[in-house]
Amino acid sequence: MYILTSSEMRELDRRTIEDIGIPPRVLMERAGVSVVLSMEREFENLENKTFIVMVGGGNNGGDGLVVARTLLDYTPDVTAILMKKDLKGEALENLISYENLGGEYLILNRDISEEELEYIAMSVDVIVDAILGTGIRGAVREDIARVIEIVNSSPAKKVCVDVPSGVDSDTGKIMGTAVKCDLTVTFAYPKIGQVLYPGREYCGKLKVASIGIPKILSEVAKLNRAIITEELARSLVPERPKDSNKGTFGRVAIIGGSVLYSGAPILSALGSIKSGAGLTYLLVPEENRLAAVSNYPEIISIPLDSCGGYLCGKSYISARSWIEKADVVALGPGMALNDDTVDFTREILRVEKPLVLDADGLNALSVIGADVLNSRKSPSVLTPHPGEFSRLVGKGVNDAKYNYILAEKFAKEHEIVLVLKGATTIVTDGNHTLFNLTGNTGLAKGGTGDVLTGIIAALMAQGLKPFEAATLGVYVHGMAAQIDSVDEFGLIPSEVARTIPEVFRKLSGR
Repeated sequence: MYILTSSEMRELDRRTIEDIGIPPRVLMERAGVSVVLSMEREFENLENKTFIVMVGGGNNGGDGLVVARTLLDYTPDVTAILMKKDLKGEALENLISYENLGGEYLILNRDISEEELEYIAMSVDVIVDAILGTGIRGAVREDIARVIEIVNSSPAKKVCVDVPSGVDSDTGKIMGTAVKCDLTVTFAYPKIGQVLYPGREYCGKLKVASIGIPKILSEVAKLNRAIITEELARSLVPERPKDSNKGTFGRVAIIGGSVLYSGAPILSALGSIKSGAGLTYLLVPEENRLAAVSNYPEIISIPLDSCGGYLCGKSYISARSWIEKADVVALGPGMALNDDTVDFTREILRVEKPLVLDADGLNALSVIGADVLNSRKSPSVLTPHPGEFSRLVGKGVNDAKYNYILAEKFAKEHEIVLVLKGATTIVTDGNHTLFNLTGNTGLAKGGTGDVLTGIIAALMAQGLKPFEAATLGVYVHGMAAQIDSVDEFGLIPSEVARTIPEVFRKLSGR
């Protein structure tokens, strides 16, 4: 499912109106009706409920007036509250239609004060937010902010038209304040700000309604951002031919660990094994070798010469023969960051093998400089969390978090696949960008990212292209957390790994 910026949506609207010849009032009518139909499915028995519809001055307000008029078919207990008196165009036309059906409206600060609005808001069942929509630019004005706070303080259900007022539809950021919705009905396609936090949370339940934007226009527009759906994930699951052996499903070399962190690379190895890799080699400092095999005999644990328990130049010498056997190398989990591990990372980056770089491998890359990626001929997948990505790009964490534009730029400049992890994870190669919505707070624990590294490496070893492996990997990783029987409070990374086969079974229909 495509996901759009506000400017892309405006362009689709424009082409629908100008090139296809569908009048804007038709689109507005379908938008408003779709909101009411969504409310009917969500709340049932609209006849027994009371409504106020908060109406802004633009097209979002026009949509709201269609909502108000359509609600009159269910109940007379509908009041439209206009934020301004001078409506224009289709919004004015819909106000007239609403009036002609006997609809009541009040203009704020002329017919009703903010104190009176607050009183009414406390007594109705449903408040419809049609104040700002996708058109917000900059911080919410003080007068509108006061109204939003009144709406939020009400116990009524809140239904937002297209986008919650105050949410930036391109970034998900809150522009000072925003309506906290129970239900948001957006039109044609989801907007990026509706899947990125905090906007995603402010939307409540998100419904996407078709309002007559022809699908062919999205193909002509060459949209390049989408949500990872179950259908897409299912299409990427590697085949498991019956006449196969361990070599059929690839060899993965997980390299990491240190005297400080012995568990992280083991979790990556578990992610690899549970995701179908035929052989998984775990290359760790000799001090860590027994940590894996004493608990998981399936893991082939290879001791490497170390420098005081850390990977270093001589570790690479003892790792080379095993790396040569591997189809994919994953570097970084538990490696720690110091001069020795930076030197080791330099050596691995020179190896022409498909590479998944995570954790301290990424931190070492920040020291080395990301331009080294451009000299690699083999594909690279980087899986940073916002802190690691901020170090790679030299920005603050808040500037890096959920910054799909920056992620796309970095991926394109360095010809890599970037997995920017978060509650909404972003996968991009610079030309195409996908947003993953699976997962829960159980993944907000140290070690779960290490499991993801192993999943992606295993999928690459089984023949998926790096972008495909990252796409399927993040979806499976999130779903493993969702379907695990352990509550997300107590979910631990090894339990996420344990559940991976169940996700693949469901996706494969086995």
